[in-house]
Formats: sequence, C-alpha cells, structure tokens
Amino acid sequence: MAYALMTSADFNQNPSKAKKAANEGPLVITEHGEASYVLVRYSDFENNWKKSRSLYDALRHKDSRFDDDFTPERVSFEGRDVEF
Repeated sequence: MAYALMTSADFNQNPSKAKKAANEGPLVITEHGEASYVLVRYSDFENNWKKSRSLYDALRHKDSRFDDDFTPERVSFEGRDVEF
C-alpha cells in the first residue's frame, strides 16, 4: 500500500489537503524529518486495524502485498555427507 508524506507544518496550514491525500491512502505526518502520525480514512481504519483477523485472512485480503503464490526453491542434498 502506497502512502504519502506531509510535514506537520503543512498539515497545520492545510488540513483539507491532508484529508484529500488520506483519501488516496495513508498519510504519514512527519515532525523534524521523522514519521510521527498516520492519517487514514475511518473506513480504512475499520477494515485494516480495528478488527482483529487471522493471518490467513490478512494474507488473502484484496489489498495484500503477498498475493503471489509461494513457490520455494527446490533444495538438493546431493554432495552432503551425513555422519551419525
């Protein structure tokens, strides 16, 4: 999920611009170059953070970054001697 950045000074001067940016995705508000707050739409908050959900539900969520099938590399044990 992409997010936008805004300084706290810009946020204080133009909160309507911040709300417009938060409509597109999370808005990170910075103070002295460090992330301090995140502004999100209430519906996004309810869908993503308010309710607890299982790991399975989180991974299969439509906005999940992990939507590709997992295919691990094949491991070969040739040339590895095991002594007991």
